[in-house]
Amino acid sequence: MPFFGNVAFEPKRKFRFLVNFSGISNLTFMVKSVNKPSYTMSEKSHNVLNHIFKFPGVVKWNDVKCTFIDAKDPSVGSKFYLALLNAGYVKPINESALVTGITKLSTTAAIGEVTIRQLDGGGVVLPQGPEAPGFVDQTRWLEQWTLKNAFIKGVTFGEGLDYSSEDLVDISVDLVYDYATYEHNDPVGVPLALG
Repeated sequence: MPFFGNVAFEPKRKFRFLVNFSGISNLTFMVKSVNKPSYTMSEKSHNVLNHIFKFPGVVKWNDVKCTFIDAKDPSVGSKFYLALLNAGYVKPINESALVTGITKLSTTAAIGEVTIRQLDGGGVVLPQGPEAPGFVDQTRWLEQWTLKNAFIKGVTFGEGLDYSSEDLVDISVDLVYDYATYEHNDPVGVPLALG
């Protein structure tokens, strides 16, 4: 295996990540799990005699599921209900409420830009150099996914309450988006955009 001679080899770990919604505060450390973006590409076939030739079709970015733990403060459930209201949802209690609608602009603005960062070992302490003694704490990230034009497709405000359970209450959020961009840091920590 190629890493036997490389003492700097460090695999990415599932538990080292941060998720940020720029339009909703205080959610980053309430995240329990998240899927990274993924895509599927359709294919079309062309038959010629006894041969089939395949051609790429449309790229579709798949939904991302993010799970949070709920709390009294911050109340994650109330933040996502408020996001629904900020997206333009109005309770259908009268005629004027029936003619209101939700738009893509309002739904994407309600949550802001969504980023998923894969971290390395955490804060890295680096010397500042001989002319400036001391250390600088830098949070290093290995890769960052940004969901473009993301909005909430669905929210589950907990998977059933149960007197016999001591589990924390989870809130699941399904996100849809037009596409995702990817950036990664090179070994010296300089971000490189790939798309």
